[in-house]
Amino acid sequence: MNDTELQAWLEARFRAAPSPEPPAELQHAVRSDRIRTRTQLGSGAPRRAWGLTRPRRAIGGAVVLAFTAVLAVALLTVVVLRPTQSPVSAGSGIAWRPAVQVPASGMIIGPYLASVGSRLYMVATSNAADGTESTVVRSSSDGETWEQVSEPGAFANGGPRFFAQGISGDGQGGLIVVGGVSGDKTETTLPTAWHSTDGRTWTKAQVAAPALARMAAVAAQPGAIVAIGDWRVPVPGGAADQTVNQMYAWFSPDGNAWSQVVLPDSSGYAPMAITAWEGGFAAIAQSDGLVLSSSVWTSADGRTWEKAAQDFVGFGPTAITALGGRVVAVGDYLDPQGSVGSLVPTSWSSADGRTWAKATAAARQKATGFGDVTVVGDSLVAIGENFMGQGWSPVGLGGPTGTPAPAPAANVWVSSDGLTWKLLADDPKLMLGLYLNTHVAALGDRVVLATNGEVFVGDLIP
Repeated sequence: MNDTELQAWLEARFRAAPSPEPPAELQHAVRSDRIRTRTQLGSGAPRRAWGLTRPRRAIGGAVVLAFTAVLAVALLTVVVLRPTQSPVSAGSGIAWRPAVQVPASGMIIGPYLASVGSRLYMVATSNAADGTESTVVRSSSDGETWEQVSEPGAFANGGPRFFAQGISGDGQGGLIVVGGVSGDKTETTLPTAWHSTDGRTWTKAQVAAPALARMAAVAAQPGAIVAIGDWRVPVPGGAADQTVNQMYAWFSPDGNAWSQVVLPDSSGYAPMAITAWEGGFAAIAQSDGLVLSSSVWTSADGRTWEKAAQDFVGFGPTAITALGGRVVAVGDYLDPQGSVGSLVPTSWSSADGRTWAKATAAARQKATGFGDVTVVGDSLVAIGENFMGQGWSPVGLGGPTGTPAPAPAANVWVSSDGLTWKLLADDPKLMLGLYLNTHVAALGDRVVLATNGEVFVGDLIP
């Protein structure tokens, strides 16, 4: 399968979801949010709208694109055709319940989750049959029964479309939703934040920003809210059409007014996740260069940032959180000297944000990584990132017209420190199928896993 065929297959796979295709100006955000592959879907010269993406392997150039396209196919091959079994330790686990259906007609970005007090909130941007988009916030007290709490049109601008890319508590019992607004017929995208005290009514914040950017993730603690984001900027001294990714951080004491700074030494990086912890804030980003690498930035107050000296070569981050006094980033590691399919779940953890320790975990299939992580009680719970769910296999099956491949068993891990991970026994009730954007959160002692239209709830067993 060549690059064009792979792109066509991925496009067809995306459109196979039971929702209308979003407008062109949102597709970069949608693709990176829903289709986690080893290649970008666009080809040819870079576009300014590239800044909307959150690439899992952001690599430029036609030659490298061709290589990563082949790698993507090979990764899918080992997931579908070469499953392996790893030993599972006895002890604690998660008692999953049958999936709960959540109204998600036309969901194209999200869902993202945030716990505030005794309730869990979910935000997603959807595309209606008539082509209009809307962002909706839902809430639940048990993870199983959900109600829409945001008022109709709560995120309407009366102008450019708003798309959500993250949600967090504001540190004071309220909520923050971040993302961007995109022009109807232009590639203009502006960073956008909304604040609410009750989840129902939302106020658009004043955001200091460069001409183009987007907010990609947000975290908060009392008195400090921080969002990270990025955009493509001209290369100093380069050609007129030569650009590089640049990262930004926005700070707000209350969610209503935001100031913006450039993260130091962040040229060429794409933001992936941010968390609040005892030391302040920690953000992780992935290089968009030819060599896969990730780096961490830390800040004691959310205003002044420092880049950690240690780089994580070969690491593709997906999430970051804090457990006690430690920061833990999860994702996957691809050994550049290893064979195709040598992708493994990998975490990096630190007690000070400067010195980091690497750990890996067992998985039931090759080419599996950590997809998201949350803190439940005194434990970390991580879910696997499935590169091939229940859907078409492009390998030897003629692309989108091929025979459906069985969904691999979901991978779920627990850890008490981010250094040692235990793979839990698979549960037939936890079948993720074709869903490609999955997030996990805690609601008391419950684990809540949300995908496009379905929510899985499990009770953590000591």
